[in-house]
Amino acid sequence: MGDVESFIRFCESEFGTAVMDREAAYLKQHVGATDRILDVGCGIGSLEERMPHREIIGLDRSAAMVQAARERVSAPFVLGDATALPIADGAVDAVVFVSTLEFIPYVDAVLSEATRVLASDGTLVTLVLNTRSEYVQANLQRDGSYFQQMVHQDSEELEDTILESVAGNQEFFLGISDEEVFETADPTAAAISAIVGTPNE
Repeated sequence: MGDVESFIRFCESEFGTAVMDREAAYLKQHVGATDRILDVGCGIGSLEERMPHREIIGLDRSAAMVQAARERVSAPFVLGDATALPIADGAVDAVVFVSTLEFIPYVDAVLSEATRVLASDGTLVTLVLNTRSEYVQANLQRDGSYFQQMVHQDSEELEDTILESVAGNQEFFLGISDEEVFETADPTAAAISAIVGTPNE
């Protein structure tokens, strides 16, 4: 089974649906209702599916993911590289990364591009898999897990890098235990470390 098929199966599972519903709910709290949003690393368009009335563009470097997204969701999807976004300077109000940055080698270049395309008062939202959590650690050890493709397996170090580009706050959410999703800010239980802020001058 290929990456796209595996990801679709996860997204359509009860567990995957619960995870992505919670991630989308978090983003809706931090992005304005009329904001122009760029979703970097959009995959099959799960976020776009959950934000049908928002002005949102999905971008992914995988042609297969973009094709799957276009077949599933009525939203604009672009094939592109996060280190060279095909977006004009200051063209969007929010850039979001949902479990994307930890899989990209050149984070500094990606964050530079994200801040370039943001409006001067724009918002950057990064949701990063929290490697302090038991859930993420267990998946990093599991043979065949997609998590093993993570380039950055120290979320604290990645957070520090993000906070060099963004003036904002970091918090934990999305507790996961045995595929049960619950509310928590405990770093050992929360699967996601989130940073929301505006680009540093």
